[in-house]
Parts: sequence; structure tokens; C-alpha cells
Amino acid sequence: MGGVVLSRQALRGFLSRVKMANKLINYLKETKGELRHVKWLTRKQTINYTLVVIVFSIAVALFLGFFDYIFSYIIKTFVLK
Repeated sequence: MGGVVLSRQALRGFLSRVKMANKLINYLKETKGELRHVKWLTRKQTINYTLVVIVFSIAVALFLGFFDYIFSYIIKTFVLK
């Protein structure tokens, strides 16, 4: 009989990897189950929220750009004569 003989250390390493693989598989199954409970947005809601984010981002960029310009002007005019 030609059986495979593993040392205890090799067997522990193999079992450790099997346990890790089982944990990963279990995690993925649970994640898939949780995704079934998610209430997904409609297409219209997704488009509306995306537009809100884009408009808000542009407004913040303009706001920060305005103050950056003002502060740069003040520094160039009064500090770096």
C-alpha cells in the first residue's frame, strides 16, 4: 500500500489552510445572503442622488476655489510685496 505519510507539522498546516478556506467560503455565503436583504434603489433614485452629489461637489469646489483665490490675492498683495 502506497499511502501518503505527513508529519504532524505538515498535517497541522494543511488543516489550518482547510479551516481558513472554510471560513472564507462561509463568509461569502453569509455575504450573499445579506445582500438579498438589501433594499436597492430604483434607477430614478440612483440618477437623482448622483446628480445631487455632482451638483454639491461642484458647489464645494467653487466655494473653496473662491476662497483660495481671495487668500492667494491677499497674500500676494499684502505679504509678498
